[in-house]
Amino acid sequence: MKYILVLVFMLVFGFRSKASSVTVSGNLSGTWSADTVLVEGNLLVPAGELLLIPAGTLVQFQSYYRIDVQGRILAQGAMGDTIIFTVRDTSNFNAQEQGRGGWSGIRFGQIATNQDSSVFSFCRFEFGKATEDSTNCYGGAIYAHDFGKLRFDNCLFFHNYSFFNGGAVYLNNSGARIEKCSFVSNYSGNTGTVYGYGGGICSMNSAPIVRNNQFYKNSSTGVGGAVSFDNSDPVFENNIMQLNYSALGGALGILRSTPAQALSNNLITHNAALFFGGGICCIRSFPVFSNITISNNDAAYAGGFYCNDSAAPSMYNSIIWGNTGFGSSVYIWDVFSAPNFYYCDIEGDTTGFEGSGAHQGYHGQYQYNLNENPDFIGSGLFPFQLLASSACIDAGTPDANFLNLPNVDLAGAQRIENSRIDLGAYEFNGTTAIKHFNKESESLEIYPNPFKQSVTVVLPVSAGPTTEIVILDMQGNPIRKMVLETKEPTFTWNGCNEANVPVAKGVYFLLIKTNSKTYFGKVIK
Repeated sequence: MKYILVLVFMLVFGFRSKASSVTVSGNLSGTWSADTVLVEGNLLVPAGELLLIPAGTLVQFQSYYRIDVQGRILAQGAMGDTIIFTVRDTSNFNAQEQGRGGWSGIRFGQIATNQDSSVFSFCRFEFGKATEDSTNCYGGAIYAHDFGKLRFDNCLFFHNYSFFNGGAVYLNNSGARIEKCSFVSNYSGNTGTVYGYGGGICSMNSAPIVRNNQFYKNSSTGVGGAVSFDNSDPVFENNIMQLNYSALGGALGILRSTPAQALSNNLITHNAALFFGGGICCIRSFPVFSNITISNNDAAYAGGFYCNDSAAPSMYNSIIWGNTGFGSSVYIWDVFSAPNFYYCDIEGDTTGFEGSGAHQGYHGQYQYNLNENPDFIGSGLFPFQLLASSACIDAGTPDANFLNLPNVDLAGAQRIENSRIDLGAYEFNGTTAIKHFNKESESLEIYPNPFKQSVTVVLPVSAGPTTEIVILDMQGNPIRKMVLETKEPTFTWNGCNEANVPVAKGVYFLLIKTNSKTYFGKVIK
């Protein structure tokens, strides 16, 4: 247990104290060597100076104070030893026009180009608040202006607020790497006439890398419940966006942007918009999307995907299915917008599009698309993976190299199997076969089945040499992998796991890859 002692202490560069608590204000640098840092005034890290915050430090703001950074911060926690930025009293946090109940965030502005990066890892930012005056109404926890050397990894942004844009993070003419972070219950906007953009992240005129993050229950009053990109060039891939809410673009809003790289491998599900685009809102923008799964979102218009103001995005290898609202999959507000769809699975096809730019007004490209239930697995850790029966398997663009996609899908599996990409955020690799077997399972001979000690499997002669065998349990977890050198289409499983320990009684599944096909089977011990 950590014992907290209240001490008044001046931080001196390079000095390490054994105190459990220190109180700070004004200019600072060096190392915070206390369990708890009590912030009693606005702080400044001067140009050329470095502030080190060790793992496990609690940084507690006693009122509406902030940290201005002209130098550099290294706040590097560890798993199970998080650095926490919070406020002492949160009782007035929901008051939109006053700072009470929150702290005023960490603010980076116009830092010298030769300045090294500020890095935050395994940090928790909570109850940051940007309000009271027009210059400090952006970025509840983090504000960056004219600064490109900022990195966050494995951080949690929880319950932060901005009166205008960027409930948790606001970037203006800045670059940042935001990876493996979680954004939960952040909020931007106000009840007045100015709408907030980006409940979790708002990027203006910036080029951030936003990768492998989760956005959950964030909201804004304007555009982008979780994330808003305006006149920006982001890398946005392998993110999960769920239960976010906004007026337009329940999960994601893209405005006046033409990103150089495809926004790819993102799952957008169970988000909602008051008006347009429960999943994505695209306004006067020309992004490329690839391998996006947009499902179970809701809005008054366009539960899935909304375009307005001459927007002409291109979408590849994606799934838009199971969304609700008028024009549930796609709503095109104006005849000047022309979204393009290639190798996608879109519920209702173009006949389901609505808006002035739909039906006779639609003049985008619509080629090689499906209108079939994608057959999501529906449960487990990755419920939007594909069943073996899905028509979305191997249905993507024959050559995906031009999209410059990540090497892995949203579950971390190899992005392209069988030389052709699948549709949606997840690549089918056989682990979802526990729910449904394709017709190749009928070609297997399995005996004895049920079995007690071992089971033999015979493939048809036409199958060719077996290259890999994976045994799966009922949850789809691999418990044994085998690689066969023989060309014989027969193998025997001894009923043991990878440690050669007999498995328990129950149902198991076989995934068998050959040079020509993939086979599935079920055995009972």
